[in-house]
Amino acid sequence: MPRVLASVSVRVPATTSNLGPGFDCLGLALSLHNELTLELLEGAGEPLIEIEGEGAATLPRTRDNLVFKAANAVFAGRAPGRLALRCVNRIPLARGLGSSAAAVVAGALAANRLPGAPALSETQLIDYAAALEGHPDNAAPAVLGGLVASVRVRGSFKPYPLRPHPDLRAVACIPDFELSTEKARAVLPASYLRADAVDGAARALLLGSALEQGDWDRLAVAMEDRFHQPYRAPLVKGMNGVIKAAVAAGASGACLSGSGPTILALAPAAAPLETIGQAMKAAFAEHGITSKPMTLSVAPGAHPS
Repeated sequence: MPRVLASVSVRVPATTSNLGPGFDCLGLALSLHNELTLELLEGAGEPLIEIEGEGAATLPRTRDNLVFKAANAVFAGRAPGRLALRCVNRIPLARGLGSSAAAVVAGALAANRLPGAPALSETQLIDYAAALEGHPDNAAPAVLGGLVASVRVRGSFKPYPLRPHPDLRAVACIPDFELSTEKARAVLPASYLRADAVDGAARALLLGSALEQGDWDRLAVAMEDRFHQPYRAPLVKGMNGVIKAAVAAGASGACLSGSGPTILALAPAAAPLETIGQAMKAAFAEHGITSKPMTLSVAPGAHPS
């Protein structure tokens, strides 16, 4: 085995984006994590990649691996050696929980801490991840943690961390099928009615305030959306029924997590979180879909472990 010249381990949270009306600009970090150990080995050669957990049977162990791509681009051969990756994945793939953002952030953050690598700031890491993703809604909370709104300013994404109420909890109901972001974006229209744009802006304003202040009774209205969810509903059988079941069981509001197919319910810690999850699972089952509910809290951002 080649000699290890340097080693860095990082932990990156899952993220949910949009939260209803915050399309492509609002994201929340959740307490489900991927872990990466990145080593610089003596000598030359192809990367060594080990994968455990989610995607172990399907993710590439070549230069096409997204974690490697991100790490290699940041490290860019600034010191001689060969990269080795050990990935422990807990975030489900293609389920609307930020698995690709977590991969990019993990690789970039770990490589950024290797000797000879550039010292990228948090904002630069977000910009890098957002450039690969095409939008910052998952990348920003993956790096910073918590609830983050992102705005494009002079060609770069500027993150604005919000202060989610400490009692905020999430119930993610994760169905047993994948939905690629590309497919979910392909069904969206090229333009929108002014009324839909106004409605989305109003609900996003209400949503940010409610999540910070703990105005739980406002979330059901604030998380409704006319911008992306109606167009994606045919791709997630039972979506509207699962959202209604979550609210009926005690959730303050519910929505499609990112581009789906996971459905996310938000509620205070005192709500019947397990009951909400089981109600969502039962609603999916009415459409022949097996799913797994998971109760999560708000998480800090990526960090060395």
